[in-house]
Amino acid sequence: MTGRQGCGRRCCSRTTARRTSGRQLRGVDGSRPVLTLVRDHGTARRTPAELSLLTREPMPADVRGALVTETGGRLMATWMPSNGPSRIPPGRILLSWTPASAGRADVTAHLGLTGAQVLLAVWPGLSGEWSGVVRPTVAGVSGLHAALRLATAALDRLTD
Repeated sequence: MTGRQGCGRRCCSRTTARRTSGRQLRGVDGSRPVLTLVRDHGTARRTPAELSLLTREPMPADVRGALVTETGGRLMATWMPSNGPSRIPPGRILLSWTPASAGRADVTAHLGLTGAQVLLAVWPGLSGEWSGVVRPTVAGVSGLHAALRLATAALDRLTD
């Protein structure tokens, strides 16, 4: 018998997220919430969560989407509140999804640039847990943006 919840098998012993009352996701072991939407103040806590945890349900009504970054091979996301800044931070990717027919979601990605934000990709009718589908685009664009930012900084230093 293990001290954790579950049947004791390896599949049940891992720390995963589960839904509790409200809009709060907690670790199975009772650890701190990985992401909480605070309804009273209309602002989301900016604690990162794995994107795969967020994609299993519709987006909350009071957010514009999830800001996504790749960290250690995983896609980590934080909610971007509707009443927050209208611009996506430079180099960040905002994913938003709307329900489509029969358990599917239409997913869009926008990239924040210094002077604007651009539509990066659209994935219509994705089903199930779809974070793996968007991973190559998010990882590729994030890497490209970081390389361009580094090249621009190096060029600026050489011309000064």
